[in-house]
Amino acid sequence: MAPFTRRQFIKRSAAAAAAAALPWSRVLPGTGVSYAAGPGDAIVVFVQLNGGNDGLNTVYPLGGSQRSNYTQFRPTLALPDTQAGLTPWAGEGFSVSDVLDIGVNDDGNNYAFHPVMGAMEGLYQQGDLAVINGVHYPFANHSHFRSEDIWYNLDPIGTGNGGWFGSYLDWAGFIGTDVPCLNMGSSVNPAFSPTDTSVLAIKKLSELDFPATGEKSLKKDTVFDLYTASGLADPALYPELASMGNTGAATINKMEEYYLPGNGLANAGKVEALMLSSSGKYNRNNDLVYASALNSDVNPEVAYGGGLARDLRHVAATIRSDVGARFFHVQTGGFDTHASQENGFFHSYLLKKVSESLVGFYQDMASVVTMPSGYTGYLESSLIDKVLIVVWSEFGRTIRQNAYGAGSAGTDHATSAPVFVAGGSTIGGQYGVYPQLDNPGVENEDDLRMTYDFRDVFGTVMENWLNVPAAQLVPGGALLPATAATDPDGDSYTAYNSIGFL
Repeated sequence: MAPFTRRQFIKRSAAAAAAAALPWSRVLPGTGVSYAAGPGDAIVVFVQLNGGNDGLNTVYPLGGSQRSNYTQFRPTLALPDTQAGLTPWAGEGFSVSDVLDIGVNDDGNNYAFHPVMGAMEGLYQQGDLAVINGVHYPFANHSHFRSEDIWYNLDPIGTGNGGWFGSYLDWAGFIGTDVPCLNMGSSVNPAFSPTDTSVLAIKKLSELDFPATGEKSLKKDTVFDLYTASGLADPALYPELASMGNTGAATINKMEEYYLPGNGLANAGKVEALMLSSSGKYNRNNDLVYASALNSDVNPEVAYGGGLARDLRHVAATIRSDVGARFFHVQTGGFDTHASQENGFFHSYLLKKVSESLVGFYQDMASVVTMPSGYTGYLESSLIDKVLIVVWSEFGRTIRQNAYGAGSAGTDHATSAPVFVAGGSTIGGQYGVYPQLDNPGVENEDDLRMTYDFRDVFGTVMENWLNVPAAQLVPGGALLPATAATDPDGDSYTAYNSIGFL
């Protein structure tokens, strides 16, 4: 990793001081610095970039042989290394002022964020954003569907044991009557399933209205009684029935904390109440009722965020409502850029969406907010030291662009790409050597090699944030499957290695 910045040094020193006062502390690998465990009520927000984000144009080289190879392999798509080169983006109306240099990587070259990612670059310079280079898995698969499955179960060559986060939830002791997870989508993300606990999956809060007309209350009570009876089944004999009953009853119990059909604060669910219009009605596109960097009137740039910003408003509202949810999944698509990747600045707009939405959410969580009159029982303090945001995509894109016309050039499915981790307790900086463009994968000259196995990234989240003992993260053990065979690039997975971003 590059030399520590002053802020990173302060964070490590603060972590060491905290650890000295606590009975359970560990040592940050490579530093000799102890650090404390994550908070007992830690929050994790996973942001998935669907389609395979072009990592090489998200964090790109500015100097040395990496820059030379980059411009050679991407004559149309290469991003600028000088301020003068930003003219096309400025002409499109993006707020760009300089190349977003994030400093020297372990390979000796400087790298930069895409020019539209000024918000994330600011978070990086603040010391609260980690760039983990070259993340992927052995025996890379270039299919969207198979690669997504692999990321969900963390098992590159096996059938998997279900979702890795679902396994964590069961290991941590969450049960069917708990509702600790919210997925913003039409179905539960496979990483969260199967699990014994309850996971809400919604596209909008109003989907939590009980689906019945007429005597709704009576029907709701009847279904609740059926679920409750199922939950009393012997789990040793009827595990599926007991699980279905417990999670169903928990969902019905929890629904009205999120949403109540009606009008106005007095008739709103606790989460819904934070997203009411001036006329007292919920719409999933509403701003939050308090001043927030996720609201376009406070932060006009977040308007670029579209559906991602909208979903993160729901996450912020849920967290500040304190209804028991701590683990979240949101996603945004469009990253399968086989053609016309920057025609109309397409990829630029996608990254602008991610940058502004992510940082808007971060700033909301970092703020002390003031609720309107009549709102009680909400969390108004800064929560950022309890929040961790992890951004990933199922794979990166090819080293070379696949066409040469400005209106047609794109990139194809490939392998490793950066993962981003942000939060008040994150130790920002670049982690790992950036994959070298002149040393591609053995099987495909357009694949960037892997620097970190994704299990080391998620294992670090589990150990250093969710307080899972390292002994539970031994490959092939309770939570992380092993890949003992060595792939053509020489990568396997036979030992868990913590990374120093927490």
